[in-house]
Amino acid sequence: MIAPVRRDWSPKELFNALTPAMFTAAPSVVRARWDRLWPELYTEYDARHLQNELCIRNLIETNEAEAFFNAWAADEERHTNGFIQIMELVAGGSEADLRERLDARSHDFSAINEFLKDEFSLIVMIAFDEMCTCRAYAAEREFYTGLGNSRFLRWLREVIADEAVHSMNAVNVIRARYCDRVSEVGVILESLISGITDDRSYTGTFVLDYFGAAYTKELLANCHARILRNAAKPLTSAEQAGNNRQPN
Repeated sequence: MIAPVRRDWSPKELFNALTPAMFTAAPSVVRARWDRLWPELYTEYDARHLQNELCIRNLIETNEAEAFFNAWAADEERHTNGFIQIMELVAGGSEADLRERLDARSHDFSAINEFLKDEFSLIVMIAFDEMCTCRAYAAEREFYTGLGNSRFLRWLREVIADEAVHSMNAVNVIRARYCDRVSEVGVILESLISGITDDRSYTGTFVLDYFGAAYTKELLANCHARILRNAAKPLTSAEQAGNNRQPN
């Protein structure tokens, strides 16, 4: 079985030397930080709801997919915890209030039913979505630099790397278990992209949270091409032995 690549780092260790008093600002600045960070927090948090939906629908069939989602869920929880810490530091948030707000949100998966019909379609969607998120986060460097401490930029680099690994790990499930269906990947990706509109509403699904200026048609097209290219690569002997490396 090809195992998912894992990364080991801790937001708590990264931010433990910082305090909210170090990042005081005018109310308008604090509000702007909140407005920017809140969607990033709740979309990461929504991973737990997607995972629960997959269990309800009994979608996970292979050992590779089970290992992928276990690793992925742990990373998304790490991102959630990190965003909570950041909002406490720079945006006037408190963990208790933030978690109460998160728990109060609703979730509707009907918008992505087409991609929850089997494990293969699900994995293709996840591979694409994580690649898109990776590149969208990369466009946030200026914002995180402006928060006033180099640790925030380090945080961003860690999250970007996690998202890239998630996409790679999902692609590797396709390469390991669905090499006979690689020709279908492009069709699924085209269906995903065609359903994305400027007024698309996000319904708490974790995936397809494509609001914000970073999600351009060019970004989506580039991610489409990268997933197609990587999924078409046969597994190497090293990868089959569990020594996976990131596709170029």
